[in-house]
Amino acid sequence: MAALQPIGQGYRERGAVDNDTDVELGTTRRPRRLRQLSFWRWRYIRALWLTGALLALLWLGTTRADYLSWYSSQQNPEQSLQLVPQPDKPEQRPEDHAGFQDDDDETETAGGGPTDSGEVEDNEDIPIGEARHHGGREVFWWEQFPRLHGLFRGRNTIVPLSEYIPEQHSSRPFKLDTPTSPAFEPVPARLRHETKQCFLDPEKERTAVPVWGAYVGQPQGMSAPLFGSHKELGLDLGHCYDRISRLSAYGIPDLDVPGGDNTDEHPYTRIDWEKVNWASAQEKCAAKNKDTYATRTAVIIRTWHSRKYSEWDIATLRALISELALQTGGEYQVHLLVHVQDDSLPIWASDEEYERVLNESLPHEFRGMATLWSVAQMRLVYPGPFPDSIVNFSGGDLYEAYRSLHFAMQYFAARHPEFDYFWHWEMDLRVTGHYHELFRQVTDWAEAQPRHLAWERSSTFFIPDLYNNSYQTFAQAVEEQVVASGRQPIFGPQVDPSMLLEIPHQASAGDGTDIVDLISLNPLFDPEGTAWAFHDDITGYVEGRPPTRAALITASRMSRRLLLLMHEETLIKKHTMFPEMFPASVALQYGLKAISTPLPIYFDRDWPAVHANEIFNNAPVSEESKTRGLSHNQGYFHGPRGSVFGPGEHVFRGSTYYSNAAFASYLWRRWLGHENENDEIAMESSQVGGRMCLPMMVLHPIKVD
Repeated sequence: MAALQPIGQGYRERGAVDNDTDVELGTTRRPRRLRQLSFWRWRYIRALWLTGALLALLWLGTTRADYLSWYSSQQNPEQSLQLVPQPDKPEQRPEDHAGFQDDDDETETAGGGPTDSGEVEDNEDIPIGEARHHGGREVFWWEQFPRLHGLFRGRNTIVPLSEYIPEQHSSRPFKLDTPTSPAFEPVPARLRHETKQCFLDPEKERTAVPVWGAYVGQPQGMSAPLFGSHKELGLDLGHCYDRISRLSAYGIPDLDVPGGDNTDEHPYTRIDWEKVNWASAQEKCAAKNKDTYATRTAVIIRTWHSRKYSEWDIATLRALISELALQTGGEYQVHLLVHVQDDSLPIWASDEEYERVLNESLPHEFRGMATLWSVAQMRLVYPGPFPDSIVNFSGGDLYEAYRSLHFAMQYFAARHPEFDYFWHWEMDLRVTGHYHELFRQVTDWAEAQPRHLAWERSSTFFIPDLYNNSYQTFAQAVEEQVVASGRQPIFGPQVDPSMLLEIPHQASAGDGTDIVDLISLNPLFDPEGTAWAFHDDITGYVEGRPPTRAALITASRMSRRLLLLMHEETLIKKHTMFPEMFPASVALQYGLKAISTPLPIYFDRDWPAVHANEIFNNAPVSEESKTRGLSHNQGYFHGPRGSVFGPGEHVFRGSTYYSNAAFASYLWRRWLGHENENDEIAMESSQVGGRMCLPMMVLHPIKVD
C-alpha cells in the first residue's frame, strides 16, 4: 500500500536546511555519487547490494567499535556529561539553533575538501536526503539531527509516570538539584489463569522461580520512541529497569561497574544454577498445569552447535525460561533449535553420536531442551529438484540457512503437534522488561485487531507523533486512504483457491479471540518492485511471480497451521522464498491473519515525525521537504513502489531494533555499564544521575554484551 499522508504535527521548528545546489528537484545535476539515495537505478542495484553485503559483514563484526568511533567523534567528554548535573555544573541540554544541524559539529574536517568530490567542507550542512564523505566514511543528512540524551538518564532522576515528560516534548532542559527517591516493587508474571506454582527443583519443590523488581516511574526526560507505543500495546510504562535489579536474579556473578552506581538495596536469594535442569523443570511445570491452557506456545531460539555462551547469554536464557515457562505454569515452552554447521559430523549415524554433539553444543543446565538440525538433513526432508528461482541474488545454495532458515522451523512444527503457536527468537535479542509481559501484550493486541484492512495497517511503521499518539486515528487514516485510492482492501486468499492446499486445523484459545497466524515486530511490506535485494528470491512458482509480503528480522510468532502450510508448500509443491518473505507471503496467499505490532522503537536522534514518515514509510514527500531540497521520484523518496528496506536502510543505524541497529548494542552495553570511552561512568556515578533505568524495549542485534 502507498504510504500515508500524515496528520497532526509536522516538523518541529529547526530552521531551514541549506541547499547549495541551486538546481530543480529531479534534475540530474545532483552530486553524482548521491543520485541513488532516492532513485535506485536498477542497473546498479546488484552491484550496490553485493558491495553492501561485503561491507555489512565487516560492519557486523565491529558494530560496537564503529558506533563508539562515530559517537565519540561527535562529542567530547564534557558534552557526553552535559545532561547529567555534576556538583559544580547544573544539567543543561544543548539548544538546537541550526535547523537540522546537531549541536555537535559532525561535518568539520581538517582542511575541508572539494565539494565536487563529495567531501564535507568545514561547517557545511549536508542537504536533506543526501550524504557526504567525511573522515573516511559516508556521513548522511540524518546524522545532523539533534542527539537525544534522555535514554541515558539514571535511577536518581525517576519521577512518577504522572509527572514524566519525554525529552522530545519539553521546550526546556530538565534540571534536578537533588536525587529522587522512587519506589521499588516486584515484577511478577501477571496471569489471567490460576496456576499451580512451579519450581526450579521440581522434585523437591524448594527453590522458587526468582521474581525480580523494578523502579516505579520513569527518569524525567526519558526519550519517547519514534515508532510504536507502549500505551497502545498495553506495555507497562510505569516501571523502568536497571541492570542490577533486572539481571542479578539470574546469576550474573558481578554486575558492579568500577566507579559506577553499584548500590543494591534489593538483593536476591542466591541459586545454585549448576543443579538446575531446565528441561525437567519445564516438563514438570507443564504437566502440573496441563488443564490450564487451551493452547500452548513454543519459543524456539535459533542457535548453532559451536556457539560459545557468555554469562549474559546464559542469564538471558534463564530469564526467558523462568518468565515465559515457569512463572506462567507452562503456557510457553522454551526450546533451542541448534544448527550443526559442520556437515561432516555424522549426527544421524546413531543416537549416541546425536546426543554427544547435542550435549557438547550447550551449557549443562540447558541439555534436554534442544534439537539438532543441519543442511544435510533438510536436503533429505525436502528433496529436490526445485525449479529455478526467479533471482538467486545471493548466489547461495537453496538449502543454505541464509536462504532457507525456515526449513528447520517448518519441520520442527510438523514433528511437534503439542504446540499450537511458535515464536521464532534469536540469541542476539535482548529485552529490558519482563518477557511474559512483552509476549502476552503483543499477542493480545494482535488478536484484538480486526481483519478488515489489517494488511494495509501492518504495511508501515506507526509514528505516534503524527496521529496524536492514537493508533485509532492512524487506522482511520489508513481506511480513508484506501477508500480514496479506489483499491480493494486485501481480504481472503490472494491466489486462485483451486491452487491452494487444504488449510490444517488450528486450535484457538476458545474465548472468542481471533486466530492470528503471523505476528511480526516490523512492517509487512510488499517487496515487489522495491530495491530490497531479495525481493525476487522466489523458487518453484512456475506459473509466475505470486503476491508476496516480507517482514525483515525473522523474530515473529507463527501459528501451527501457517508453518504446516509452509512445510507442505515446500515438500509437495517445491515452493519456497527468502526466509523473511516466505511466512508472510504464504499467509497472504491463503488469506490468513497477519499483524505487524507497533513495537516501541527508539532512536538516538530526534527525527522530525513528518520526515520520518517520508523516509521510513515512503510517504509522499511534503511541500516543506521539497522546499528544503529533498529529492524524490514521482513524489516519493524511494520511488512510488519503493521502500526503506533496501539500500536506504542506513537510516536504521541509530535505532534500537533492526539488523544494522548499531545504537541497540551501544545502548545495551551502556545500560550494563560496559561503555566508558566517553566517561559514561561519570554520568552514572553523579549525585543526581545513577545507573540507567530503561523502559520496556526490545534491542537487536546484540553481538557483544
